[in-house]
Amino acid sequence: MDTRYDVMFAGELREGQDKATVRRNFARLFKAGDATLDKLFSGKPQLLKRDCDAAVAQKYREAMESAGGRPIIREVRATDQPASSGLTLAPAGSDVLRPEEREPEAPAIPAPALDVAAVGSRLAAPREPSPPAPDTSHIALGNVGERIPNLERSTAVAPLADSGLTLADPGSDLRDGQAHSPAPHDVDVSAISLAPPGAEVLEAQYRKRDTAQAPDTSAISLADPPPAE
Repeated sequence: MDTRYDVMFAGELREGQDKATVRRNFARLFKAGDATLDKLFSGKPQLLKRDCDAAVAQKYREAMESAGGRPIIREVRATDQPASSGLTLAPAGSDVLRPEEREPEAPAIPAPALDVAAVGSRLAAPREPSPPAPDTSHIALGNVGERIPNLERSTAVAPLADSGLTLADPGSDLRDGQAHSPAPHDVDVSAISLAPPGAEVLEAQYRKRDTAQAPDTSAISLADPPPAE
């Protein structure tokens, strides 16, 4: 029985190749769309040809290497054995991710020198006590209207500033004497004269003339009234 092989690809590129160019070459080689190409270049091994002989495996190798990729050719068991998935277990503690696939380690954060207070401890300093209330035991309320002894009270009216004003006697005329009639204006009318009755008082350009002619009624006559019945 001849040896059988699985052809796989995990997105590895040959030295000096760029991913965009190899992706385009694989698209033409396998007539693959974007979804298939995304799987091929995802970094996880993808099975391209299962259980083939050495000649077919070699054709796949040459074609993929010409396209810029690095194929994975794995030998499987004899043909009478169940087909292998092509997967193997790495030794315990091995790095199964590529360096670019590994998440960067979180930086160490120095912990400050803190401690936890006991349950029920007061975390803030107590406030200063409020001053005591004044003693009002000797104070009582007087009756409404009762005069409070020893309370100064001034009834003097504050003096007004001297404004120079005086009050007139009752009945005085506040109009400061009788009202004065305005003196008549002396208007010169010596250049004005009256036109005789019927005279034209408007200049010729402002006069309105009726220039319409009366219609000719010479051909019109009145008919005799009908005889009375």
